[in-house]
Amino acid sequence: MKKIYYKLCLLLFGMGLFCACEEEMTLKPDAGMLEGIVFDGYITNLAPPYFFRLTHPSCLQENKLSGKYIHYENIVGAEVIITDVTTGIKDTLVQPACRPHRDDVFMYISYYDYYRKRTITETRYSGNGEGLYITTRLYGIEGHTYTLDIKYKDKHYSAREMMVPGTLITDLKALEVDLGVKGKTLAPCISFVNRPEEDNYYMLTYTASSIRGPHYSSLDDITQGAPGAHFSILSDKYLDEEVKDFLVGEGDAGASYDPPGSDYYALDSLFVHMMSISKDCYDIYDQMIRQLRTDGGAYTPRPANIKSNISGGVVWGCFRVSAVTCLLYTSDAADDKA
Repeated sequence: MKKIYYKLCLLLFGMGLFCACEEEMTLKPDAGMLEGIVFDGYITNLAPPYFFRLTHPSCLQENKLSGKYIHYENIVGAEVIITDVTTGIKDTLVQPACRPHRDDVFMYISYYDYYRKRTITETRYSGNGEGLYITTRLYGIEGHTYTLDIKYKDKHYSAREMMVPGTLITDLKALEVDLGVKGKTLAPCISFVNRPEEDNYYMLTYTASSIRGPHYSSLDDITQGAPGAHFSILSDKYLDEEVKDFLVGEGDAGASYDPPGSDYYALDSLFVHMMSISKDCYDIYDQMIRQLRTDGGAYTPRPANIKSNISGGVVWGCFRVSAVTCLLYTSDAADDKA
């Protein structure tokens, strides 16, 4: 009986030690994480204007109505200049006019569309407009080189990229493939021709929505996430010159690849965009994807800041210029071929 009592006392004493060691701690973010900027946006060879967004890397802003943090703190008042080095055209970006919506969750933003030559007013979530910067005269042209200059709080950030010519998608099919899930499923597969004797890098995006105007670099991509809900990056290092029925999501999907099922084919349509990217941009997205896939195991890389192609300080994101080719798949077209 004494032995049992003795063990019970030791157990209670040990529990007391653990309880006594409890201490409430407030974790503070690393000071370096509060510095720098987050850059989002890109130039394409499709219709302008082109949209960009600058935010702080932390400090979420609270929505007044819901009390929830819904977006990062915007950077306003920065000087953003994009120059077409090939033609010498310099474009000083402007910020859209923002005004309250009748619903506090939303706001109106207005800007001049110099391609369609009219003012556009759109509705976006509150707070997703102040950090926007919009081109006023620039056009994206294949083979041209572009520079980015951002001046903000005595810092000068800069980048330089050339728009690599696009690669034509010659065919788009919805094929049944085995993705390691239960049975086979329909997924988008494309055919294209690689430019020989070149190292080519691509970004592929795919969506079920076929109702998309000329603005691929749309406001939605910046305020609701870019480059899209589903994308993959691809190097042609191990590809043949003529690529047949390549599974779009096979090229290192940034998000977990969600094979197009009923959600994709409910509209009987599928849009695939193939964008040229530089090796620098490919490496940046590759680093990001590898970190997202890190499971904390002993043989996976430790989290680290991803190096940007924008120099001059701490920057998250990359300056990308892409030539875009696209193809639309419809079930009607497939029936016609049959």
